[in-house]
Amino acid sequence: MLVQKGFKFRLVPTKEQKQKLLQQGGNARFVWNYFLKINIDYYKETDKFKFYHELAVFLPKLKKEYPFLKESFSQSLQMVARQFDKALKDSFTKEKGFPSFKKKNLLSDSFTCPQKWRLGKGFAFIPKIGEVRWIKHRAMQGKPKSITISQDGGRWYCSVLCEYDIEEQEKKTDNIVGIDVGLKEFATLSDETAVSNPKHLKKYEEKLVSEQRRLNKKQKGSKNRFKQRIKVKKIHTKIKNLRQDFLHKTTSNMITKYDGVVLEDLNVKGMMKNHLLAKSIADVSWSEFTRQLEYKAKWNFKYFVLIERFEPTSKTCSNCGLIQDMPLGKRQFNCPDCGISIDRDLNASINICRLGQSRINACGVGSKEPTLKQEKECLVD
Repeated sequence: MLVQKGFKFRLVPTKEQKQKLLQQGGNARFVWNYFLKINIDYYKETDKFKFYHELAVFLPKLKKEYPFLKESFSQSLQMVARQFDKALKDSFTKEKGFPSFKKKNLLSDSFTCPQKWRLGKGFAFIPKIGEVRWIKHRAMQGKPKSITISQDGGRWYCSVLCEYDIEEQEKKTDNIVGIDVGLKEFATLSDETAVSNPKHLKKYEEKLVSEQRRLNKKQKGSKNRFKQRIKVKKIHTKIKNLRQDFLHKTTSNMITKYDGVVLEDLNVKGMMKNHLLAKSIADVSWSEFTRQLEYKAKWNFKYFVLIERFEPTSKTCSNCGLIQDMPLGKRQFNCPDCGISIDRDLNASINICRLGQSRINACGVGSKEPTLKQEKECLVD
């Protein structure tokens, strides 16, 4: 099976190289915003959009109109057209919204080089910039296909997209686990394992609020405001890195330990509308947790099953099957029929595991993962 994997390394550019990186990142942002603006205007006039071919053909004219774009690698600007085309087409589905304008003050510019780049022992050669020193802290797997240069506050990173082949393996069903995510405990597993909620945002919330207040007091457009914005960005980056580190370690451990994982298909966007829980839900990153489990299960030939969000897993007794009301404040499931008393999250995870196991058994055991549509057809049959 052919898979793609990204490897991210920190760049250590000189002052001159940093200025060129800012220029290329700014040019990519400018082209994106320009394409978005002309598409909005074109749609108002014709009820149609302009896609990759029209945008790519228009690039030479855009360079003549704005000479500073010539300082960017031409293929990087073409990649902006491709990325915008994909974002525009993805917006036609309900899952993703319409593309938005990119802001300079977010300090998160990026550009992609599909060709003409080169990776050395201690440097990455970036077209139009030259050899930029990097910190290669890990070995890469597979064949490098492209590089993406990204800004995160005052730092720059090089992400190398590699492609390599994984030998297919037979899937096992001996050790399938159900996972119920929550806020009190990050995750409760059907084998009674509990993963505690690290609450990364809470640890840095006071410091973040303090720095944001200082930012609001700075004069707009001043150098001090720009410096303060970088300080705020560093705190956000710290929180983001802690979350990613926790999620990667947790998901890798689960995929290594179990033959398959079963989760609920949660409506996270709908849950975020609750202003009392929105901050806590955003902090635990359930969607990213699910995404990582899905692709890691695929890479390791393990089962990944999502059950319907309307299944009454929290209301159903895992021992006798009785369904009863379970408000959020009630943490213990007490069954009046069989007399069992069990933690509500553990009870839900056991039910989730059983539903997932029955779906896997109904579809049969094979080397390929059944799609959600195939799984539903199996259950109907």
